[in-house]
Amino acid sequence: MQPIDTTILATFALFWLAIVPTPGPNILMVTHVAMTRTPRHVALAIAGNMAGIILLASLALLGWAALLQAFPWLRLAVNILGGAYLLYVGLKLIGRARQPAPPILPGETPAEDWKTVGLGFVTAISNAQAILFITSIYAVTGVLQANLATGFATVAIMVAMNASYLFLLGWLFRREPVRRAYQRFRRGFEGTVGALFLFFGGRLIWRAVMR
Repeated sequence: MQPIDTTILATFALFWLAIVPTPGPNILMVTHVAMTRTPRHVALAIAGNMAGIILLASLALLGWAALLQAFPWLRLAVNILGGAYLLYVGLKLIGRARQPAPPILPGETPAEDWKTVGLGFVTAISNAQAILFITSIYAVTGVLQANLATGFATVAIMVAMNASYLFLLGWLFRREPVRRAYQRFRRGFEGTVGALFLFFGGRLIWRAVMR
């Protein structure tokens, strides 16, 4: 087995540490799940999200960025579908904001579990541009020139950092004072989160069409 290049790994880790807290759909998704569902849902949503990140990072390592560049229609299709999904989530949240607070679901049924995992997964992979973004980080930090062992070690770093940050957010927004504040301002919170999902989805589609 080829040795892992620890210098490249450390460089990548520093870059990714600065990227992790960047606001985006993944953070919005986990925050909303933590505020409205159970700890079980939070863990399942994060698990699905990490599966999506592993897929995107692996595709970046295997050169799918070049494929997306070579076939613009493929990137356009993925971005439009991903943007449409974010728009759907946003509209659904805005609709919920106008209704009475729904009960917190226990999430014990297999169907509900898979639905929550799917929410995390699709939120992660909704933007084909993420492959190009990860590839650019790989290029800057030298990962593309390293061996596959080093490359897949960076995927592990991604998962560890992203999962840790999302679990921290999940824990924070599960605290009782935060949940009481949510119950008080639920309509405004869900409406705001829904509007942000609409923004991310609309921006994704706009950029895909106008490129």
